[in-house]
Amino acid sequence: MFFTDTRRWLIQCKHKAHSQSSVGVKDLDDVIDSCAQHECEGYLLVTSTQPSSAVVQRLERITANPANRIVTACWDAVELERKLRSPAHWNIAQRFFPVSASGWKIYATDRPNHWSANFNGYYFHITSRIGSSCDRYLPEIEDKIAAYEELGLPPKHFVRMRSVFYDDKHGTFTWYLDYMHPHDESPVMSPEQIAQALGEDDIWNHSHDVEVRHYSEFSDHYDPDHYDYYLENMGQFILGLPRTKT
Repeated sequence: MFFTDTRRWLIQCKHKAHSQSSVGVKDLDDVIDSCAQHECEGYLLVTSTQPSSAVVQRLERITANPANRIVTACWDAVELERKLRSPAHWNIAQRFFPVSASGWKIYATDRPNHWSANFNGYYFHITSRIGSSCDRYLPEIEDKIAAYEELGLPPKHFVRMRSVFYDDKHGTFTWYLDYMHPHDESPVMSPEQIAQALGEDDIWNHSHDVEVRHYSEFSDHYDPDHYDYYLENMGQFILGLPRTKT
């Protein structure tokens, strides 16, 4: 999880978000002794603020000393939020940090016209054909999310946005949506009906790429925002191409 090799980790968490103070040396146990006590060869400090410079230097010295055989790492508030807002961990942020998961959070990727976004409990990607900013059409995305929340689907049936592609040369949107339903229940709307309900008839401005997917909520593999729903179609999301239907 932290390094390519396998080791036993001791994880120490320090919550100082209310005081906003740094984690100091006095806040930590004796790292070397604690690792020896629990037979660990790795030490991870997780904090809701940041470590002091003295703590950073102490951890670096422990790692640099071959006699300790201990590797240290630290996740500060910035790193912790970055990890929680990834596809693999977004469900944790939604479950345990609902307030922080609300509103807009936009994150740049390695492409100047591609972003990952969080909005009111949703995780999705945003891509522009040309532009290097997505701010001006965020209201369009808010309206689309509000529209599919009002489809009147049965309990445990829901629509999840995976990505939106904006062709800023022609002013058109492609919306990538998944209609999720329990595996032991039939869908109540077809992809065409969902697209029409969301404005597919306005062919000059909006098109909807809708897939119907069943899920088992008690499966260890299931999460409504599981990273598989995104990674398998990332090429289409970036280029605005149709997905291969499952």
